[in-house]
Amino acid sequence: MTLKMGSRPPCDPTFQDAESGPGNNSFAVRLPKVVIGKPHFGWIGGALALVMAVAVAAEESHVRARLVADADRLQAGGSFHLGVLLEPEPGWHVYWRNPGEAGLATDLVFDLPDGFSAGELQWPTPVEFEQPGGIIGYGYEEPVVLAAAVTTPESVGAPVPVTVTASWLACKDVCVLGSAKLEAELPLKGAELAASKMALERWLEVVPIALDPGLLDLSVTGGPVPSAGAVEMVAWLNWKAEPGRVEFFPDPGPGLKVGGVRTRTRGTLTRIDFTISRMKTSGAPAESLRSLIVIEDERGKRSAGIADIDID
Repeated sequence: MTLKMGSRPPCDPTFQDAESGPGNNSFAVRLPKVVIGKPHFGWIGGALALVMAVAVAAEESHVRARLVADADRLQAGGSFHLGVLLEPEPGWHVYWRNPGEAGLATDLVFDLPDGFSAGELQWPTPVEFEQPGGIIGYGYEEPVVLAAAVTTPESVGAPVPVTVTASWLACKDVCVLGSAKLEAELPLKGAELAASKMALERWLEVVPIALDPGLLDLSVTGGPVPSAGAVEMVAWLNWKAEPGRVEFFPDPGPGLKVGGVRTRTRGTLTRIDFTISRMKTSGAPAESLRSLIVIEDERGKRSAGIADIDID
C-alpha cells in the first residue's frame, strides 16, 4: 500500500502498516536521504551468513534479521547475551532508539522460559542522516547488532527455547515496516555459535559506555525546561585536548522532546545548541537529558560516551 504524505513528515510512525507476507508488514512513502557517516559493523554480515535462524526475506523487507546468542553452555544463576543482527540492503537504513525528528525506533521483544530475564537493550552508536526538509534522523546503514544480557534461573535444563521478535522501519527512497519472529534452542552449536560470538564481541566493542569525566568539563546555559513550551539550551564541552570531530545524539526518553541540534567545535571548545520541551508522561518529570557524545579521530574511528545533561 502506497501512502501519500500530505503534510506529515517523512516516515511518520502514526501510519498503519499493511500485511504483505509472513513475518513482514510494509508500507511505502517517499524518503530520499543523505548519509552523514557509517558505523563499523560491515564485516559481520559474511560471518553470520552461517547462522540458521528463521529470518525475513531481504527482498521483502530490505532488512535481513538473524538471532544471535553467545552461550556455549547455560549455567544456573549465570548470564549470556541474546539479540538480533539486522542487515539492511545497500542504501537502506534502520533507526536508533531515538529515531530523530522523524522515523520509528527499532524494537526487540524477548520471549523467554520462566526464570530467564532480559536486561535493558543495548544500542551501538548510531549515525546521523538528513531527510527531506532538513529533518534529521539517527540510525544504522550497515549491519548492526541489538542485544541484551539475559540472566538464568538457579536451575537450568537444555535445550532452552527462546524467541526474539524484531520490528523495524527501513528507509531508502521509500520506507518499509518490517518484522521477524526469530526462534532458536540454546545453546547454539558449531558454526552458528561461532558466528554469533563474533557478532556479539564486536557489538560489545561499540556499545557506548559512561563518558570519561577526565576528558572534558561540561556546562549548560539556558533552561530550566518549563512544564509547557520549549526552551533553547546550549551544552558547552571544554575538552582537555582537541577532540577531533564531535557528534551529539540526544536520547530524551518518553518525557522529553529535543530538536534543532547543532554542533560546532573550535579547538578545545564544543558548543551544542538544541531546543527541548516536555511531553505528557505518567512518570516523574525528567531532571536530565541522557545523550551520546561521539568523538571521531583522524583515522575515522568513533568513540562514544554517555552523558547526562542537567535541564533543571
